[in-house]
Amino acid sequence: MSSRPHTAVVANAKIFPVFANRLASHDLNEYINTAKKLKNWLGSEKAYYPDALRNIVLLLEIAHQTFTRRFLPTESSALAVIDIYQALIRAVIPFIRFFTEEDLQRTC
Repeated sequence: MSSRPHTAVVANAKIFPVFANRLASHDLNEYINTAKKLKNWLGSEKAYYPDALRNIVLLLEIAHQTFTRRFLPTESSALAVIDIYQALIRAVIPFIRFFTEEDLQRTC
């Protein structure tokens, strides 16, 4: 007997690709707004359910790639996004215990 996925899990599965596209955007404001939303979501322990972990890692990798490749080379854009980028990374630190070695291996 299978159970239906929780409504939030279904909604998150739909929003993860949207966040990925927006974090990959070269639009400074879109990146900042999306990173803020993701940071707020990542501030809750409820965000770290098993099926979300791979998506969280992917979103953080995309945020990092966009930051380093698109915004970091230009001082003004780097200064505009550095605070939210750091806040995004810091949001995950209290919940690092959810990212076990096994979870990380499945992500790669």
